[in-house]
Formats: sequence, structure tokens, C-alpha cells
Amino acid sequence: MSTDYLSYSRINCFLTCPLKYRFCYVDEIAPEFTPASLAFGSAIHEAAAAYFQSRLEAEPLKPDQMVHVYREAWESREVDVRFFNGDNAATLEDKARKMLSVFHESQDPTARILGVEEFFAVNLGKGIPPLHGYIDLIEQSGDGRITIVDLKTAAKKPTDFQVHNNLQLTAYSIGATALGFSTDDLSFRLDVVLKTKNPELVRMETIRTDRNRRRFMRVVHEVWKGIHQGIAFPKDDWHCVQCAYAQACKDL
Repeated sequence: MSTDYLSYSRINCFLTCPLKYRFCYVDEIAPEFTPASLAFGSAIHEAAAAYFQSRLEAEPLKPDQMVHVYREAWESREVDVRFFNGDNAATLEDKARKMLSVFHESQDPTARILGVEEFFAVNLGKGIPPLHGYIDLIEQSGDGRITIVDLKTAAKKPTDFQVHNNLQLTAYSIGATALGFSTDDLSFRLDVVLKTKNPELVRMETIRTDRNRRRFMRVVHEVWKGIHQGIAFPKDDWHCVQCAYAQACKDL
């Protein structure tokens, strides 16, 4: 299969496990299952995106309506969900309800929504596919500051190191340039809805410099070199526990 574009998720997949990348994007093997954590995070993300889109349309969704979007996203999964850590569909929906309520309460109604799931495409040069992506949220505060936001769910608060070195936000900063924004005028933020007993929304601000972008581009080019050369070795680590290609890996 030819690779017609790169994305943060594809790059991250290769960095996590080159063999998993091959199974998913080259061999196009159907995953054995969807980890519940992935399905849960995606459904929360869709509910949040629907909320921000409704803000653009001047009729903000209420928490119960966000839960409805979550439920529809959860039920639309084509691949069976596999649960871990004692979770099931009911416990996760209860958790989603609490998290979405906290998310809703934490929003600033005065912030202006400039874009939701904004698509970008960046030419990476001759011989390498373009970089595609979708920026979760572009918002403008009352003082005119424009912020690029990446929304995540997580079991615990990220460290400052993780935020300042988050590759997805760096990709967003490159994508924002392609959309016509000046990186000198942008702020960057990681919003994390914690999946704790008492959920909370943590906002962590960061910056992105030309050095960050140059380093990211170096990573992208090296990843592409590995993909193009067919490098596909397995990486045995904690990701293996919930990997949807575990059986295919064992069968090699």
C-alpha cells in the first residue's frame, strides 16, 4: 500500500511500534478489537467537538446532550470493544457523564470559537507525503489572544515535560501556519479531562518555537525513512497489553 499522507497518529504509531504500523497501515490487517480506553477517549472527544461546534452555531449543547453524542459515538464502533481494569459499558458511560459535566462547567462562555476540527495539509518536500491533521480547537480570548488547543482524556495529569514536548501540539503549530496563522501570535494549550474518581479538567499552557518545529520535522523525516524502507520490528512494552494486533504479532 502506498502512503499518500502522514499524520500525527501515524507517526506516533510508528514510534510506538513499527510492526504495529505495518499491520495497520501497510498490511491493513483488521484489528482484533478496540481497547475500551481508545473507544472511550474517542467518544468523549466527539462529544467535546460537538459542544464546540454548537458554540459556533450559537446554541451550545447542554451536558445531557453531550452524553447523547458520547453514547452515539460509543455505539457506532464497528469493531468489538474489549474492556480492561474491571470496566464495562455502563461504568464507562457513568464516568463519561461526570467528565462531560466537569468539562461543560469549565468552559469560558466569553471565549470566541474560531475553529473546530480544522483540517490542515502541509507539504513536507520532495519524496515525502504531506502532513495531514485536524486541530481540535482554535479559540480567541477576550484580550484577542488566539490559542491552539489539543484535548485529551487521561488517568493522571501530564508532567510539564510531557506537555512541553507534546508532538501533536507541535504538529498543530505547523498546521496553524498552513491555515494562515502567524506562530508568533499563537498560544498553545493541552486540555486534559482526568478519568479520576472525581474528574477535573486540567489546562496546561505551553509554547512552540522554531526549534520545536525543526526537531519535529527531523523526527518526521526519519520516521518516513523507516516506513519507506519497510522497517517493521516489534517493541515489547506496556502498550502490548491492550494492543489490537497482539495475535498477529505472535503469529509471525
